[in-house]
Amino acid sequence: MDIRLETMPFELGGKQYQLRCNMNVLADVQEQYGGDFAAALDAGHSMRSVLDFLAAMLNDYADEQGWPERFSSRDLGRQLHLTQIPREEIMGLVVRAITPPEAQQESPAEPEGASDRGN
Repeated sequence: MDIRLETMPFELGGKQYQLRCNMNVLADVQEQYGGDFAAALDAGHSMRSVLDFLAAMLNDYADEQGWPERFSSRDLGRQLHLTQIPREEIMGLVVRAITPPEAQQESPAEPEGASDRGN
């Protein structure tokens, strides 16, 4: 089983970033929501929560690369057009990062062992 975090390329300001949702990203967003991580998730696909997660992912990658850039959700809201923000993909990274690997492999349409029935 591969447990590496999923990544997604994202270009901003002429630089190529690799977005991923790791513990640093989750902690940064949790802090923005007053310690209530569930509130960030409850916001679902609201533009604010998507921008918060995107900013945290960009900042984490920039920090890892030693780049000085840091972004806030407000900065990104000023720089990006709605069509430049891959909302579903960003929130997908978040959901897959917090979902246990064994739960990700089960298909909701076919419960585990269902294909063995009737044989």
